[in-house]
Amino acid sequence: MGYYPNAGEGLKKMFVAQIGAIICAVLMIIPVINIFAAIAAIVFAVISLIGLYKAGQDIDGCKTAFMITIVNMVVSLLSSFTKIGAFAVILSIAKSVLSLMVVYYVCNSVAGVMNQIGASDIASIGTNVWNINLVCCIVVIVVSFLAFVPALTVIAGLTAIVCTIASLIASIMYMVFLYKSYVALGA
Repeated sequence: MGYYPNAGEGLKKMFVAQIGAIICAVLMIIPVINIFAAIAAIVFAVISLIGLYKAGQDIDGCKTAFMITIVNMVVSLLSSFTKIGAFAVILSIAKSVLSLMVVYYVCNSVAGVMNQIGASDIASIGTNVWNINLVCCIVVIVVSFLAFVPALTVIAGLTAIVCTIASLIASIMYMVFLYKSYVALGA
């Protein structure tokens, strides 16, 4: 456990940021409070980024995920200026792929650490999170293209709903994974 002094603290920050982001997402529905929730969401995003950086000091995959997150932020900024057309779809796909890469590096590298310290049950949660996210990302990309075919828009819409539910489950599992990982590392 002593080999990862920063990782546990970083994963704990990421976990707290995930919880905070969910609360902010719910509060953004409420008028007036939504402004404060949006500001808080930015704060939690920064906390998550700090946590990822901190974890990356001990776990190379988290360091890679941190760099990819920075690139994803730039792509997200670009996509905010492009709302329609093929370029918007390409940027949306790029954001999905970059987000998937972050999940891959965090889940697989932290799962590797969990396996090293004998917490294979926690490692398997990370592997499952990665697999669910991979399938959802592939389906979302396919659905993005199917949405352009008029006869397939209903199927694309229903598939997107199923993927949204699966992604929600994966998000909950990801939070459990972060929580159990930081606890296992003694943070």
